[in-house]
Amino acid sequence: MMLLLGSANRDPRVFENPDVFEIGRDASAQLGFGSGIHSCAGQSLARLEGEAVLGALARRVADLRLDGEPTRRVHNTLHTWAKLPVTVTAR
Repeated sequence: MMLLLGSANRDPRVFENPDVFEIGRDASAQLGFGSGIHSCAGQSLARLEGEAVLGALARRVADLRLDGEPTRRVHNTLHTWAKLPVTVTAR
């Protein structure tokens, strides 16, 4: 048996348009930190770090735009980017 993390939270039976990033999507059905006895021990710290990073970004960035074609990195278990060109405009 093999856990494929790249498929987590991309189940079309649970998420409409699972391959599209939607900031307003209800994340209550996501599996990113596991559940029950298999939940991630560091999930509280990860959530705090994410909140701190996104909060700092929102305070300092006026605009963030895609600036070119993103390129996916081929990986057996994760969905990730080899290239994600963006232009950042500071406040």
